[in-house]
Amino acid sequence: MPNVAVLPTPLARAAAAAANPRNRDTCGIYDIAGRLGQAARRPAYLCRTIDALIEARGFPEPFPLLKGAKLSTAAHADSRWSRAAVDAWFDNALPPSARGLVDKVERQAVSSRLSANLHDLFPAERVA
Repeated sequence: MPNVAVLPTPLARAAAAAANPRNRDTCGIYDIAGRLGQAARRPAYLCRTIDALIEARGFPEPFPLLKGAKLSTAAHADSRWSRAAVDAWFDNALPPSARGLVDKVERQAVSSRLSANLHDLFPAERVA
């Protein structure tokens, strides 16, 4: 069927954006939705929720996105946020006991990545 085009779904676009090394310091609506416990929602609902958080709770605005002929700072399916700003907002929204737990999990994840990278750089010598 050469006349059939497969259009990327929002989840496929989000996965492609997350895999792009240029985006490692940014996050998208599905990253934010996962932290809100709303990952199964549709993009339109997620964007409305994020816009409401920006308006009412001081959530960080996304990087400007060209929509039509204008730059928009409203949440869209392809919007990207600074990961550091989003992390800081969520950290301030958590109670102190939960912040400690998140810090511990993040330290373990970083340690695990460092160990994996160290193993990749210096593989164990093989004895012949």
